Amino acid sequence: MSFYADKNVVVTGGAGFIGINLVHALCDLGAHVTVVDLPSADFSSLPLDINVVRGDILDMSVCERVCARADYVFHLAAKTDLDGKDLNYYVANYEGTRNIIEVLRPDKDIRRFVLFSTQLVVGLFNETRFIDQDEPYRTKTLYGQSKILAERTTIQSCREYGIPYVIIRPTSVYGQHGREPYRDFFLAIKTHRYFHIGKADNLISMVYVKNVVEQTLFLAANDEANNQIFFSSDLVPYTMRQFSDAIGGHFGYNIATISDLIVYPVTYLLGILKALGFDVPLYPFRLRNIKANYCYNIANSLKLGFIPTYGLHDGVKETLDWYVEHDPAFKVR
Repeated sequence: MSFYADKNVVVTGGAGFIGINLVHALCDLGAHVTVVDLPSADFSSLPLDINVVRGDILDMSVCERVCARADYVFHLAAKTDLDGKDLNYYVANYEGTRNIIEVLRPDKDIRRFVLFSTQLVVGLFNETRFIDQDEPYRTKTLYGQSKILAERTTIQSCREYGIPYVIIRPTSVYGQHGREPYRDFFLAIKTHRYFHIGKADNLISMVYVKNVVEQTLFLAANDEANNQIFFSSDLVPYTMRQFSDAIGGHFGYNIATISDLIVYPVTYLLGILKALGFDVPLYPFRLRNIKANYCYNIANSLKLGFIPTYGLHDGVKETLDWYVEHDPAFKVR
């Protein structure tokens, strides 16, 4: 990690969840960090001794200003919600990526361009097999489509311009500074509003944010990782019950179980209410996601020597301790 000492590092989207954690780690390693994010972003959780640029990566002049003489660029800036009705809603995800790479084109000293993508470029599989980086693109979301375009732009343009790149596909990320959906999920367990549905034995790939950051910094500094794609996940998948029980156990709460025979009919009735515009806690799409298996393979990172530092209980403890300290909703008994 001494690679980053005194290096000029740009983090786009650095005021977001993963970005905040990455910027703090880079500063701890002695990097000179510039963060670019939208003027509407909240920069208050970032270190004071960084360079902050409030701007939009769709503006080429902003990209030129922040990326000049960068040693490393970590590109996290993106529209990440699933609310878009057409692909243009996510234009920043692919055109913003293109802008950053075009600005880097004349810089032959750039050590690494790191694109943060998503597991959704290949979708969520209700299968227990491991999905690796060679899985063909397929997605059911416009967000996933936009990230496919970003990956293709990165691969094609970086190869053409001779820019070393790494693509990181985080799985389901939780941790300090996290917002939806896991902040609400943790709070639902703390306030006894969550229950197991049936066996809850489906396998899910989760990743603690500090594992994402460590893996990213390890791969970006490793020439053997050049021009490859890596999923980011904890060392092993967990069952939904294991993950939820770790949270409940932290708060001294034993999560109750409700039979599938009860939940499924109720869920479909709630689905009708949701279609009519009512806000309901559970509906068929959400239930399918809760019950789905999805396991992503980090074998290519392990082969290069990266091993996630944090296991489930360490990650959950640090995360929930942070929420209790910083989020008023978690302080209510």
